[in-house]
Amino acid sequence: MNMPAIRKTIIVRDLELLLSIGVHDHEKTAPQRLLISVEATLDGSKDEGDLLGGTLDYDTIRHFAKQLEHGAHHELQETIARRILDFVLSNPEVMHVVVETAKPDIFDDCAFVGVRLEGDR
Repeated sequence: MNMPAIRKTIIVRDLELLLSIGVHDHEKTAPQRLLISVEATLDGSKDEGDLLGGTLDYDTIRHFAKQLEHGAHHELQETIARRILDFVLSNPEVMHVVVETAKPDIFDDCAFVGVRLEGDR
């Protein structure tokens, strides 16, 4: 009997970071909010049981992203998104990852401005 193709997606949605980011002079004077969302897709057809070792621990994604708050200034959201994407794809179980970043405090007339990167293994 063929096993169905099952994919599972580990999700971290709207993780709030406070970091130095932006190309404009006024963005370099104080940290600003950056929201991070990650969707990491893995092969879900293997039954690993009810054990953390059988999946991707979302706390590792959160911890990696939170460490970026203490780093150097970044000009672009793309740089932050790429660092997170590369980190998540370093896990050999991850088949596909989507990383979105959003700066919610830039303009009064829109919810956010952001970037979306996707990568495959």
